[in-house]
Amino acid sequence: MRLFACIIGVIMALAAYPTHAAWPERPITAIVPFAAGGGTDGVARIMAEHLGRNLGQAVVIENRGGANGNIGAVAAARARPDGYSFFFTTGTTQAINPALYRSLPYDPLRDFTPVGRIGIFPLMLAVHPGVKAQSIAELISLARAEPGKLSFGHWSAVYLAAGKSFVRQIGAEVLDVPYRSSANTMTDLVAGRISFAIVDLTIGIPLARGNEVRPLAVTGAARSALLPNLPTLQEAGLAGFDVAAWMGVYAPANTPAEAARGMEAALARVLADRAVVERLSALGFEPMPSDAAELARFNAAEITRWQALITAAEIKVE
Repeated sequence: MRLFACIIGVIMALAAYPTHAAWPERPITAIVPFAAGGGTDGVARIMAEHLGRNLGQAVVIENRGGANGNIGAVAAARARPDGYSFFFTTGTTQAINPALYRSLPYDPLRDFTPVGRIGIFPLMLAVHPGVKAQSIAELISLARAEPGKLSFGHWSAVYLAAGKSFVRQIGAEVLDVPYRSSANTMTDLVAGRISFAIVDLTIGIPLARGNEVRPLAVTGAARSALLPNLPTLQEAGLAGFDVAAWMGVYAPANTPAEAARGMEAALARVLADRAVVERLSALGFEPMPSDAAELARFNAAEITRWQALITAAEIKVE
């Protein structure tokens, strides 16, 4: 009888303590290290909408642009690791910046917990319609015939590296023009103030459909399913050319495993939804999901690859 009474007492004592609901209990912040309106932001907002529905809590985008993504990366690295802050970012902050800057205020591997890859932004080289080149071969001939006359625009490291790699491989003198955002770059490309730019398909496809720019090639190793008739730069004779942007989700280091794995599982569910895939594809983004372990391996390999690319392209390290 005393044993029964003790058991009842323990049960009642435990019941007196509040139980904690499973994660998430409140809205989640998704830090995006680039300004609103760009391709990364567009993908992040679609993902946030569907992740919010899947998790039963709002996922709120917080744009922290500037310094080639470094401002947002620092904010994400220093965010409270309580399971309610995540980092929706690209290879720029996680793989390219380590090769560009001698001293970063964050460590892309140590300061973050990988959650999962979302996919890739295929890139294309597009010219202003006034440029007398209907193919990459014609653009190369034009650039070599008129040194210094052509120019290309770029607004972040991946586009600078891609453009510099292209110019180096064709052996021509082309002016590079830096911009603060994709919107500024595209405005000047459409206006003809620059000759060409390498842009992600999220931005390039709508402009190409409106005949505001002329796409000549994609920059990855394979043609994009979104523009299957557009050749690769490799097909145009630039051996080994393979540049694409990718996007993944991270959490601050030391985020509770329950939250990190919960977001990982939610990402997988959302990216298995055909409606989500179609929305992302309409933006010019190719879903290519992976789990946390694969993202960690991929990220480490990308750091090595981009170090080699940036060195070969002779891009000045800051």
